[in-house]
Amino acid sequence: MAWFMAPLLLVGLAALAIPPLIHLLNRRRFDVVDWGAMQFLQVSQKTRRRLLLEELLLMLLRIGLLALLVFGLANPFVEGMNLQIHLPGARPTRDAVLIFDGSYSMGCTDGGHTAHDAAKEWAQDYLGASAGGDRVAILQAKQQIVPVVGFLDDDLQRVRAQLDKLPPPAGGCDLPQAVQAAEALLADSKAPRREIIVLSDGQKYGWADEPTMLRWGLLATQLGIRPDEDATVKARRPRITVLNLDPERKPDVPNWSLTAIRTNRVVAAINRELVFRAEIAIHGQTDYSPPYRIRLEVDGQFVKDLAPPRVAKLEKGKVPFSFTHKFGAPGSHLITVVLEPDPPPEKRGAGYQLKDYLPGDNRQDMAIEVVAGLPVLIVDGDASPMPPRRGADFLRNALTPVKKGKDPTPLQNVSPLIAEVVGIQQFDGATLTGDPAARPRVLILSNVARLTQGQQDAIVHYLGDGGGVLITLGDRAEAEFYNKELYRNGEGWLPAKLDAPEGDEDKKNNVVRPAPASFTHPSLDLFRDMPGGGLADAQFPRWWKLATPGRNAAGVEVASLRSATADFPFLIERAFKAGRVLVCSVPLDNSWGTNLTGLPAIVPLAHELVYYLAGARASEFNLQPGQPLRYRVETDAHLDGFTLEPPFGDTKPLRAGDPTPDAYPAQVVHQPRGESLVYTATRETGVYKLQTPESATIYYVVQPDARESNLAPATEADRERVAKLIPMNYQATGTDAAVLANLGPERQEFWWLLLVGVIVLLCSEVWMTRRMVKNR
Repeated sequence: MAWFMAPLLLVGLAALAIPPLIHLLNRRRFDVVDWGAMQFLQVSQKTRRRLLLEELLLMLLRIGLLALLVFGLANPFVEGMNLQIHLPGARPTRDAVLIFDGSYSMGCTDGGHTAHDAAKEWAQDYLGASAGGDRVAILQAKQQIVPVVGFLDDDLQRVRAQLDKLPPPAGGCDLPQAVQAAEALLADSKAPRREIIVLSDGQKYGWADEPTMLRWGLLATQLGIRPDEDATVKARRPRITVLNLDPERKPDVPNWSLTAIRTNRVVAAINRELVFRAEIAIHGQTDYSPPYRIRLEVDGQFVKDLAPPRVAKLEKGKVPFSFTHKFGAPGSHLITVVLEPDPPPEKRGAGYQLKDYLPGDNRQDMAIEVVAGLPVLIVDGDASPMPPRRGADFLRNALTPVKKGKDPTPLQNVSPLIAEVVGIQQFDGATLTGDPAARPRVLILSNVARLTQGQQDAIVHYLGDGGGVLITLGDRAEAEFYNKELYRNGEGWLPAKLDAPEGDEDKKNNVVRPAPASFTHPSLDLFRDMPGGGLADAQFPRWWKLATPGRNAAGVEVASLRSATADFPFLIERAFKAGRVLVCSVPLDNSWGTNLTGLPAIVPLAHELVYYLAGARASEFNLQPGQPLRYRVETDAHLDGFTLEPPFGDTKPLRAGDPTPDAYPAQVVHQPRGESLVYTATRETGVYKLQTPESATIYYVVQPDARESNLAPATEADRERVAKLIPMNYQATGTDAAVLANLGPERQEFWWLLLVGVIVLLCSEVWMTRRMVKNR
């Protein structure tokens, strides 16, 4: 199919009218006057025809000269066919973007080479077969794009050097995003041949699973690709070639992996034991035998080996296990679990066969914040400035026990929680927005009727700073105020709408109790198997009926109350800005005839709710790929003294501006919650270690995509589904890189041939003109 690189220049074809106009004007330059003697000077009819023919030939030469010049400037080319006889000249230059699948499935091995190794070798061969003038960019498709060579570079030696530094596979990948980035790199390319080469392992997940198919469809829309478009339009786009570097992978590849570590408290107290849970996920095997070793590390140091879990039968391909640990120092800590399902090579007997083909998913990390003391502010709804006893005192005593008698001094070394009770009249919003060191980590509104506008604004600011708020409802709560000012049809920070109180505290036979089957929330995990005196024994004769109407309502019921005839919400949660809000449909004191305050469960319940809400900031340390790393700093702080060690890379200082070989880019930004150091290049999954000027280490963990552990390959039907959305061709893994790099040109230019024609016609026009003048 013939096309032009600069079709707008074809307007120059209008100049073809110039030679005929000149010819016609020259014929009418003089008036014809009849004169009798002219009959003796008239030329013969034969000579007249010869002169006319010469003039026509000269005019055609000039028209052809202009036509060739215009076509040459428009740069015609032939595309969509392989010429059997190549025209003289160098092979057409090309711009190529190599996309490496960077997910950890590329590290799958049966003891030999991995697909990642094969992809690097193939790319080196491709670069070696490329010619001068070719330009290459390299992208690594992870959960965020890693620009290994982020521009089309014609220095192929430099590209080779960067290819040698390609990060190892880790986490998941977003191949549609990588193809979109490659299209953007080639958008302004004028090279005769433009191509995108995807080097992958043929895995279905990340290529043809349903979420990825949705992203392929969105990409097709963004690129303007339509199923009914003709071949001419398709030929203008870069050619996409997909190579499978692991074509022999079986659908049931044996693989062991670890699921994410979970704990009910991501904020811990010193010397308080935490329970951690995880699971061993097993793919491609129906039988289970305990792994060789499970290693526990804290802050990068080995602590102990965990007892391998033993189960009689493999349920849903997962084997749960748990462990405990206590931290002896405050600050940031890193919990690491490493699974070794197989013995090391030196301990493997004859005939041993690998059970785990993907070691990259055998490690899980979690960042934990450990505090020496956790301040909690409890606001009591009693408007009296000096009541003999406040209902909120029950919560305060559960969180921070006090000495018996008149001395209200908290008992030392009993609880790291520092709870303070104030009346609603004394609640000053400045407490939540003042000095960060003095702010409470959790705010509890205990049976509060209403809030002033200043108190509301302070709570909104507090939630934006990552605070946690617990609302316990009682007889003082004014439903109209809560619904209008705090819930606002789902737009406010209150998780639920208050309908009306239910029940009667004088009718003890009509009570509701917390339903143990609903204790799946992290704050209630402790109570699922608690014996007598547990939360399930609590009785509430009266409670608030809650609902979550509204188009933008984001409240989620996390626990239920059960009566003889119906269920009602017990706890409803909502994430608001950077904080968390929990609303409890019953008061956590001795009002409304409840027995909760006399049960042992009141103390752990108060602690678990507070620690869960205090963990709202934990999302700042356990991140998703691309989510910025933030560290709170003092006002007017600078980056001097801060260093960062990413998962793959050296420890370097942080500097403002663009990245340099000696520093990582970061900035100090002002936000409503204060000054923060921000580092945005969290493309790699794994552990980031931030070192402060005070020599404190702050751990951040960018979590991988656990679904990447499913190594099932894409089928032919899967590949066809993708190709229908984004035109691409699949090559066998045996396709030699040199062959692919030197395939017959898709696009052959002819400008040089037209230039030769211009020269030939120009010489012919000069010769013809001289001949005509000489003959006349």
